[in-house]
Amino acid sequence: MKSHLAYLITDRFLFAGKHPANERKATMEMKAHMNGLGGFARHVGRARHTLWLLASVAAVLAMVLGVFAPAQPAAAEAKLECSEHTLSVTLTPGATDTFNVVGTLCSQGPAAGKTVQLLLHGSTYARYYWDLPFQAEHYSYVRSATKRGYATFNLDRIGNGASDHPDGDLVDIDANAFVVHQVVEALRAGEVGSQSFAKVIVVGHSMGSFTTLQYAGSFPGEADGIILTGLLHDINWSFVNASFLPKFWPAEMDPKFLDQFPYLHYFTTQPGTRGGIFYYLPNADPEVIALDESLKQTTSSGELNTGPVAIYGPISLQITGPVQVVIGQYDYIFCGGLVNCSDKTAVQDFEETKFSDSACVETAVINDAGHVLNLHLNADAAYSQMLSWADRNVGSTADPAPQPCGTP
Repeated sequence: MKSHLAYLITDRFLFAGKHPANERKATMEMKAHMNGLGGFARHVGRARHTLWLLASVAAVLAMVLGVFAPAQPAAAEAKLECSEHTLSVTLTPGATDTFNVVGTLCSQGPAAGKTVQLLLHGSTYARYYWDLPFQAEHYSYVRSATKRGYATFNLDRIGNGASDHPDGDLVDIDANAFVVHQVVEALRAGEVGSQSFAKVIVVGHSMGSFTTLQYAGSFPGEADGIILTGLLHDINWSFVNASFLPKFWPAEMDPKFLDQFPYLHYFTTQPGTRGGIFYYLPNADPEVIALDESLKQTTSSGELNTGPVAIYGPISLQITGPVQVVIGQYDYIFCGGLVNCSDKTAVQDFEETKFSDSACVETAVINDAGHVLNLHLNADAAYSQMLSWADRNVGSTADPAPQPCGTP
C-alpha cells in the first residue's frame, strides 16, 4: 500500500508543472487528497484495532479450547504386510531329492534394511505358535517383533504344517539344521520376497531351539545371533518319562490326522493333554489352550530320537557370537532336574558352561510361565526380554549393533 500511495502522490502533485496556477491548484488538490488519506488512515487504524481485538480473542479461544479438546491421535503405525513363500530344500548336502518348506515373511512397512528373525516352532506346533490367531496384540510374537522394527520369516519346519512331510525317520536333528542353513542362505540371497537381508537372527522354541543349536554349531557365525526359548542343556527325565512322553501317540491314531501318516513315523499329543504338559495352568487362558488343541500338529520319529543329541552333545561348544536362552519358571520339561529355574543365577551359571568363550550367553527366566512361553497370559514378558536382547546384541537394522558380543 505504501509504495502505491507514494507513486500516486509523486505522479499527480510533485510533477504537476511549474505554472503558479497549476501549483496553487496542485496544492489545493494535494491538501484535499491528504485530508482524504488522513480519513482513510483513521479508517485503516480502526480496522487494524478491530482485527487486533479479533485476533486476541481467537488466540484466547484457541488456548482455552486446546485445554479441553481431545488429543489428536498419534501417527498410525505402518501397516503389517505379510507374504507366503515356498523354498526348495534337501535334507542332506548333495542329495537329489528336494522338498518344499513354507514360511511367512512379515514387516511393518518395507523390509529393506531390516534385520530378519527366522522363527522355528517346536514339536507338534507350526507357524501359529509365533502368530496365534487370537488376540494378536497379546499372543503374536510376529506383531511384537515387526512393531519393534524387525522383519520376521515364520517357517513351518520340514515335516510340519504346510511344509512337506518326508519319511519321519529322515526328519532328524541334522536334517532340520541343514534345512535351516539353506533357508538362511535364501534370506541373505534375496530369494524370499526379493529382499536380501544383511542380518539374520535365528529364534527357536523347544524342538525349534534344538534345531537352532544344531544349526548354529554346524555353521558357526552364519547367523548374527540365536535365541533359544523353551530349552536348557538338561532334560527333566522324571517328568518327561512319567508325564510327557505317555501323552504322545502315532498321528495316524489321532482323529485329526487319520489316513495322513500311514507309516507311523509321525506323532502328536493325545486329545485334551496339551494343557498339562505345555502350560503353567494358573497363568493360562482356557480359550488359548482349546485353540492350541484344535491347531496342533505333529513331530517326526527322527526328531524325537535325535533331538536330545543337540543338548547333550558337544555341538554348543562350536557356537560363536551372541546367544540368548529364555526359559519359563515352570517349564517342567527342562526345569527340576539339574536346574532350579526359580534361581535365575543358577540358570545363567549352568548355561554359560555349555558354550565356548566365543559365545556371549545371556539367560532370562520368565516368571509364572510354563513351556510354551508365547501362549501364557504374560507372553509379553518373554517378548520384551527377547526383543531387548536382540536390540542390544544385533540391532533391527543393517547398522552396527549397539552392544555387540564381547562388549562390556
